[in-house]
Amino acid sequence: MEKLFKNTGNQSLTVESKKTGHKKQIMRAIYFNGPLSNSELAKIINLSTPKINSLLIELIEDGLVEDLGRGDSSGGRRPNIYGLVKEGFYVVGITININRTIISIFNSNNEMVSGPHYFQIKMQSDITIFSRVNEMLEKVVSESQIPYDKIIVAGIELPGLINLKQGINKTYFPDVDNLFDELRKIFGIPVFFNHDAKVRTFAEQHFGLAKNKKHVLMLQADWGLGLGIIINGKLYSGKTGYSGEFGHLPIVDNGVLCACGKKGCLETMVSAVAISRMAKEGIQRGNLSLITELVQNDLEKIDISVVIQAANQGDQFAISLFSEAGHWLGRGIAYLIQIFNPELIIIGGRVAEASQFIQAPIQQAINTFSNRDISNNTEIKFSELGTKAGTIGVAAYALEKLSMIK
Repeated sequence: MEKLFKNTGNQSLTVESKKTGHKKQIMRAIYFNGPLSNSELAKIINLSTPKINSLLIELIEDGLVEDLGRGDSSGGRRPNIYGLVKEGFYVVGITININRTIISIFNSNNEMVSGPHYFQIKMQSDITIFSRVNEMLEKVVSESQIPYDKIIVAGIELPGLINLKQGINKTYFPDVDNLFDELRKIFGIPVFFNHDAKVRTFAEQHFGLAKNKKHVLMLQADWGLGLGIIINGKLYSGKTGYSGEFGHLPIVDNGVLCACGKKGCLETMVSAVAISRMAKEGIQRGNLSLITELVQNDLEKIDISVVIQAANQGDQFAISLFSEAGHWLGRGIAYLIQIFNPELIIIGGRVAEASQFIQAPIQQAINTFSNRDISNNTEIKFSELGTKAGTIGVAAYALEKLSMIK
């Protein structure tokens, strides 16, 4: 990020380093909050307004910040508002999961300028997967005509058990001691990664329903079932970063075998993969459904999007699948409510696209299995960020991590 600053001055390294840190804080504040006045920046960064003004002048000379003119005033002189120059820098957000890879590029105003681009690169325990992803990124950058030297950082959301302190993905790359270093070598820029549920919780915290809230849980009901936790306004990771493995709580009696090796995990009843599996099994048992027609009798083509399509057309079998999934998700949420007492629970991911079919059974299960005095103080909402949650979240997460490096 330091390469963006042209105005370095002739001061000592210690003073210059401190100034660079303050510039990073200003850029971070504007990126996450939008255009701000001098006084607003002073409150966020805890510096005097003259100091902020001096730094803003340098950032304008660096071509990174621009004066947007006068803003609104609650009394007195209207303040000048400062924003980031749109083409000042770019950040990359990458999602890699068991189904595909998604790449998006965002400008310094947190606007998607290229993407989302979808590639048939699926998560695997082979580090060469990142070289293939980088090849796709280089292609996207070239076609988008974005100057590569203005891309300052990339973020990657990944599945698996992730220990950020050690830079290890225990599930997929257990033998790679520092994945951060390996990724920097491959991509040629700083790269930060985190678990998909945590990344999407970060997105909700800064750009979605969890903004300005202190106690929030985010359920990522996608191909798996993950949990992001915000406690006292901070994203919680646990001792080694493994918090949030909510989908692998074995709460279903006589349940099916989960990918983790245990039986009856909640994930086996509420994930997109589980719903697709149950749809296939139900049709094989003789249930009549529009799903069969939609996949032209090829049951191997059944996925969550097909089940949602059938449900939206009034297919009773498809709707019953979501009702069952909603019931089990509600039972799981009842436990979370009683343990965490959150103000808000957000449900996101592909399963959340069927919100009209799972909302009622979720609430009914909560009413049945949770203490009303606790659950009545918890809102249940469905994410409004949609499919961009992953890439916008991990791009912003990477920028934040980069801005914290001294």
